[in-house]
Parts: sequence; structure tokens; C-alpha cells
Amino acid sequence: MEQLRRLDRSVTRKGTAVSIVVGIIGALTLGIGMCCAMVWMGQWFVPGIVIGLVGIILVSLTYPLYTHITQKEREKVAPEILQLIDELMK
Repeated sequence: MEQLRRLDRSVTRKGTAVSIVVGIIGALTLGIGMCCAMVWMGQWFVPGIVIGLVGIILVSLTYPLYTHITQKEREKVAPEILQLIDELMK
């Protein structure tokens, strides 16, 4: 049973790490865009909006990225999980 729990935790670990990194980068990019648009209103207003939109896109991609990576990892580990379940059933 402990091996099954360990496998289940390892499946979500990679997706969580990648989505956190992308989320942080997206939040920082959004902040830079807001800073450019609000502080340097003259020449950096339009580029600030574009940079902010890129940040919003990155932040909104974190959950779909997490689910995609987790699904791929589950597919990789599925045969091993099924084998462990068969051993437990016997």
C-alpha cells in the first residue's frame, strides 16, 4: 500500500512543480506589465499592456498545464500501479 501512495505522490509532484514555476513567472510578468503601464505612462503604456496580457495568459495556463502533465505521468505509471494492485489482490 505504501508503494501505491508513493507512486501517486510522485505523479502529481512534477505537474505541481512546473505549474508553480509557470504561475510565478506569469505573475511576475503581469506585475512588470502593470508597472510599465502605470508608472511610465508615456512611452511604456502600450508595451506594458502587452506584457501584462502575456502574464495573464501564463497565469491562466497553469491549471491546464498541471492537468496535462499529471495525466501523462499517470499514463506512464499505470502499468506499475496495476501490477501492485494485482499483487495485493492475491
